[in-house]
Amino acid sequence: MMKIYNIKGPICLLLLFCFVQEFQAQSNSGYRILRSNLGSAGSSKTIETSKGSYNVSQSIGQSSVIGTHSNNGYYLRQGYQQPMTNKIVVDKEVDRNLKAKVYPNPFINVVVISFSDTMFKDITVMVFDINGKTIHSQEFLPLQEVELRINDIDSGIYLLKVISGHKHFHTKLIKI
Repeated sequence: MMKIYNIKGPICLLLLFCFVQEFQAQSNSGYRILRSNLGSAGSSKTIETSKGSYNVSQSIGQSSVIGTHSNNGYYLRQGYQQPMTNKIVVDKEVDRNLKAKVYPNPFINVVVISFSDTMFKDITVMVFDINGKTIHSQEFLPLQEVELRINDIDSGIYLLKVISGHKHFHTKLIKI
């Protein structure tokens, strides 16, 4: 079982030395100085002892409290360093871009989104204002062309986001 410790700030090398001494003293194998180079992005080191493997990592200039707290099976991790678990691996060869045309743009009340790809999954269309606030959201069945009626918003520049399955499309909309 590997235990992970996050250590903060410039005293980390001293703490790393003390950490190694503590675990080696418990195994009665003597003390040793663990030396490590520290880059501007921080560092990590795996330490093997008779009681197991330990991964010690730290970052430079981290100005927040770090640590892990748990309650009723929920875990809260604080700080910049996060574990490398639950990562989604995306195949770079798979095209995630949804091919679409939006017209008319600028528009008055209705925008048509026409897809070049054959649509197999439901389509979610969202419109965001300049501050990133969702001002319109609508779902459609898988169609090759959808008509979006947006007559309750002011004139201005908006961002249109379309999602279908794992594919997405973004463009700027101008309402006149």
